[in-house]
Amino acid sequence: MEYVGVARRFVAVLVDGVLFVFMSLFVGLLTGGGYSHTSEGTHEFGVNSGPRSTLLALLLFFGYYVSCEALFGRTLGKRVMSLRVVSHDGASIGLGAALVRNLLRIVDGLFFYLVAAISVWASPKRQRLGDRAAGTFVVHNSSEVARIRSAAGHHPGWRPDPSGRERASTYSEEDFRADLARAKRLAG
Repeated sequence: MEYVGVARRFVAVLVDGVLFVFMSLFVGLLTGGGYSHTSEGTHEFGVNSGPRSTLLALLLFFGYYVSCEALFGRTLGKRVMSLRVVSHDGASIGLGAALVRNLLRIVDGLFFYLVAAISVWASPKRQRLGDRAAGTFVVHNSSEVARIRSAAGHHPGWRPDPSGRERASTYSEEDFRADLARAKRLAG
């Protein structure tokens, strides 16, 4: 397993954070927090979030983290970054581990996730406090990384000829002109 460090995890948290902002606005509007008024030629509008709507948004977001990680092994942010949360043997985590992991997100999230960053940097397996308590790890989603590399032309089974006789392939101007002429013939 290839454990993931702070940078990729932080980007995943930012993606999930954008989702949280929109979810909070939606909850605020649903609970009657929307306002609009005009005074002295200036129009103002927005969303006021009271304690109930804030608590509801936080509970929904906690539920989002727990359910996504328990059911799919990752949140939307982790999916964007090709990350997955796994147990010690690389298997998917269950509901209990997802609950423990995300209950400690409150502590890990202190000082804009500085506590989590320090914990990951200090851990040989790059675990934040929630991961350590739940026995989980954040790893690269190897099947997705392999698919992306394959689409980009990286073939893991290929090895260069040890004799050095194999010529590295290049795409010359002559090859380009031949492909361009072939494309024009097919199009016209």
